[in-house]
This record gives sequence, structure tokens and C-alpha cells, in this order.
Amino acid sequence: MEITFSNTAKHNQDHFDFIANRANRYVHGSKYMYSDEDYLQIIRKSIPNRLESSDYKDSPLTKEETMAFNEALERQIEYWLSLRVHIPIKEGTDTVTYKGETIELDIRPIDINDNDKALRDLLRLHDIIRECLEEDKPLYLSIYEEE
Repeated sequence: MEITFSNTAKHNQDHFDFIANRANRYVHGSKYMYSDEDYLQIIRKSIPNRLESSDYKDSPLTKEETMAFNEALERQIEYWLSLRVHIPIKEGTDTVTYKGETIELDIRPIDINDNDKALRDLLRLHDIIRECLEEDKPLYLSIYEEE
């Protein structure tokens, strides 16, 4: 299963055309990256009705759904942040900002903070959601079986 969140309709255009436009942003999880479960868990907690059908692309969430999803997302981000061990800036880190705090994520496959790669994706999604809410535009959700 692949789950994609985007700030504009993604699947009605060629992937390379979509990514060529720098205003277009998305995050996705897939069974091959084991990240689809992270998103499914947050969807189940916040907008479970969106799982009644599991084969659709570019379905816009309502503002209420986006806000409910964002609240659940923030709880997951803050939970994972609470489990992290501070590491100094070093090779393999990715620096992100969340609620005014700079965080160094170690995204190498095996290290102290195993959730850092997934946390980076959740923080990217949080930025996309914030943009959608600020600009009063929908967040698009796609859930479908991978080919």
C-alpha cells in the first residue's frame, strides 16, 4: 500500500512534471519502506473514515479533517522527539526546525535514534499541512495498492 499526502493534486500529472514545480510538495509512505504503517496509525486516530475505501488518489481533505490529522501528527512527532537521545552535529545528520527548535536528525539506517528518518518525513508533512492551512487550500490524500 502507498499513502501520499500532497499540497496539490499529484496523480493527474506526470511525476517529473509534478516535481519540476518547486511549489508542489508531497510525502509518501510505502510497504517497501515500512513507513505506510506510520501514516496508517495516525489516520486511524484522526480521520478513520478515510480508510473505509483504500484505493483512491488525490482526495482533498476538509479543513476539519486536516486539522484533526495535524493534531494526531503533532502528538506522534512530540512522542518520538521525547524518546530521542541528543546527538551532536556530525556526518549523516539532517537539521530540521520544529516549533522554533532546531533538531539534528541522524537519518543513517542504523544509529541511536531509529525513528529519525520517519520523524523527518512526519516533520515534512507537518510543514505541508501548515502551508495548506495558512493558504486555505486542501491537503490531498492518496491511498492505493502499489504496482
